[in-house]
Amino acid sequence: MLLLLLAACTGAAPEDTAVVVDPCVDAHDVTWVSFGDGFFSTYCRACHSAETQDRFGAPVGTDFDTLDQVRMFEVAIRRAAIEEETMPVGGGVYDDDLLLLGEFLSCGL
Repeated sequence: MLLLLLAACTGAAPEDTAVVVDPCVDAHDVTWVSFGDGFFSTYCRACHSAETQDRFGAPVGTDFDTLDQVRMFEVAIRRAAIEEETMPVGGGVYDDDLLLLGEFLSCGL
């Protein structure tokens, strides 16, 4: 019993206290204007645009012309471009751009 009282009086913080870190605090300035619009224009809109005639198999309506459209498909974009690296077909996205895309999807939307 005495050991329990001594342990309770040590004033030590509980071990399960978690420090919450905001991943967007140190993120680059990745907004639609500074990054997103250019990224999607460069890597995606050849197939994923309402203006594209030959979509090369991209489903009609899966367009990335606007920020709102990108927001609608954020989970699918993250999975296909970053996690599985199946988009764009044929690859070609620089690692730095994929890093910034991840930051944009997490912090810039």
